[in-house]
Amino acid sequence: MKIHLISSTAGTSGAGLKGNLHYFNRLIEHTLQVSGFQSSFERMSLDLAYPPMYISAGIVGMEVQFNTNYATLPYSNINRRYKSISIKLEAPEFSEHFQKAASLEHSHRFDIEASYKDIPETALAHILIDKYRAALDILQPELKKGDVFDIAAFRRVLSAIKEKISPEYLEMVSKEQTISAQQDMLNKTERKRQERMDRVMAATTLIRDIRMYFSYQLPQRLFYLSRYTDLVLRQLISKDFKCPGYHHLYISIGNTREEALKKTIVAENWFTYGVAVLKEAALIKADPEEQHTLYLHALQEGLLDIAHLDKLSTEKIREAVREAKEIGVLSETLFKAKENNKIVFAISTRTILGGTAEEIFFTIHDKSTGRTARWKFGEENIYVIGGWFGTINVTNKKITIKPRAHMDLVLKGKQKITEIDVEKELADRMKLGA
Repeated sequence: MKIHLISSTAGTSGAGLKGNLHYFNRLIEHTLQVSGFQSSFERMSLDLAYPPMYISAGIVGMEVQFNTNYATLPYSNINRRYKSISIKLEAPEFSEHFQKAASLEHSHRFDIEASYKDIPETALAHILIDKYRAALDILQPELKKGDVFDIAAFRRVLSAIKEKISPEYLEMVSKEQTISAQQDMLNKTERKRQERMDRVMAATTLIRDIRMYFSYQLPQRLFYLSRYTDLVLRQLISKDFKCPGYHHLYISIGNTREEALKKTIVAENWFTYGVAVLKEAALIKADPEEQHTLYLHALQEGLLDIAHLDKLSTEKIREAVREAKEIGVLSETLFKAKENNKIVFAISTRTILGGTAEEIFFTIHDKSTGRTARWKFGEENIYVIGGWFGTINVTNKKITIKPRAHMDLVLKGKQKITEIDVEKELADRMKLGA
């Protein structure tokens, strides 16, 4: 039987315990398994509800409803159809465990009773065992004939764990269960990958995005290499590269294959993951030319991993990577363009080596006269450009560029809406024919 442990308070829910208690539920689950515990249920979930120590500014007032619900606890539910047990208990002892540090960053704070302050980790472990005992007390009278749930065996397991609790024991359990949890996750990931290899699905969805995720911190001076993902994406789109249902391809990069696999949890059907190995030390120490080669190799390796799992075109991937290398990340590339029957407007960018900024160029072309004006608009972080130049409207007299929604904070201090006088720019001799 799976043992799930979550928490809830005003405005947030779902978080597990912290520190050496993070995998305490796995300890209980494992000990139950080896003890011979029998249950007709597949899952037991315990929710620790605790009074909040703060409330975020945007949801002030939610604590009122939480307190109303909190006063009705405990809550229990047995779902025999889905073989699950859910129990929610008052757990004021855990408020500081979850929110003490974060509460200092908020203005809407609440105090808690003195008896629930500064509780050490070992004491919380004992309290947690008592919470499970209380859950069993609630559960026992609700069991019906035909239900299998060995209350006595569960109590013996709790008592055995409680007797061992000490700082050293909790640290040992945390290390062991962390390793076990990571291995379980890798095993699950490998099973999912095998399932992908065994299935046959038609590739009917055109690719839309490629992203690289590193298990280590990529230095800012190397951020410009991410332009290769845009170049490869454009080449694959031009080759009509299609996928079986998903359209976002994410590549997890790690120092080892196992490290990369840890980051490949697929929660939605519109994206998928591939993995590649690129050692951090090798990438950092390499000269710029070799860094380009290493990055492109990892990008190709990740895409080919996806292609291998889902039987996609490896030839198109290799061609796209080869073409991206020929174009290069330091060349000027078209970012976005819009036109009407007379005026063409384009935004292009060029990477500034060693940083995250890009040079931004505007170009206006009058199809009726053949006149062209081009100028450098400025420089900006590559992650801001996409939101800043969200939509473009082109008329014969004026070009208007508006940012995407919710960009106010990002663009603070900048000109949010850009308006361009077409005739004025085309008449500027410094820009004409540039």
